[in-house]
Amino acid sequence: MAQPDGEWPWIEDRPVFTTRGERGGNVTAVPAGAVLGSFTRRFRLVVAGFVVGVAVAVVGAGLVVSGPSGGSSAGSWWWLALAVPAAGFALLQFAGVYVEGMPLMMRERPRNLLLLAGLFGGVAPGLAVLGALNGAEGVLLVAAAAAAFGCAVAGAFAVRGIRRARRDVVRILRLRASGTAYAGTITALPDPRTWNHGGDVPVRYRDGDDGAEHTVTVRVNTWAHEIPVPGTRVIVRRDEDGDLLVELDPAHPVEYHPDSRSYEQDTSGGGSM
Repeated sequence: MAQPDGEWPWIEDRPVFTTRGERGGNVTAVPAGAVLGSFTRRFRLVVAGFVVGVAVAVVGAGLVVSGPSGGSSAGSWWWLALAVPAAGFALLQFAGVYVEGMPLMMRERPRNLLLLAGLFGGVAPGLAVLGALNGAEGVLLVAAAAAAFGCAVAGAFAVRGIRRARRDVVRILRLRASGTAYAGTITALPDPRTWNHGGDVPVRYRDGDDGAEHTVTVRVNTWAHEIPVPGTRVIVRRDEDGDLLVELDPAHPVEYHPDSRSYEQDTSGGGSM
């Protein structure tokens, strides 16, 4: 995947326009030059490593607290030698899924659901092993079963979300490659009364074939202090079926609305999405 200046391209925080109402973690962010990656064996091993690391860390931490059944509680602190490295390994694999998951999904929510499924997937066997070692199978096995159920639910939503995200990435890349491009402009600010991590804005563009002027309403997903002002140049891409893609025009600098107070939802000073 192409990465400008060697940086992770998803660090760049720019307004993203959606035409199907996507918002929050369901916004598909496809940086310029990005390609849709495939699920390699390496990525699957990273996910599996995260699950194993969590499971071993749970077992080690549990034995530190309680010690194995019939064992000496004084010696239970030795289990830190298992818990601490396992927790560090799990954290490293978490970071791997977090970073490497974006080129595969380009949406935050399914990636986060995959991490949640992996967390539950590690906690469940870890609690089951603890139950077997401590003779408290009843309580811990119920907790393990609950974690396994959470893993199944989060995993199902993650799989569905990943499939939807990848279809949307394919759509965006197709429109970039073969959609007819028109120069457009944002003609108004979003309504502060309906602002919710973004808002609707009208975009006007002129059809190059018949010269007709069109206006479409799209959602801009951005921070309250980074709302493009009216007149901001965008590129509108459209295919034969009328599917639309609206993106900021990289040839023109973006000017942001200087007064974000009416859009802010908190007092952190940084604005809110």
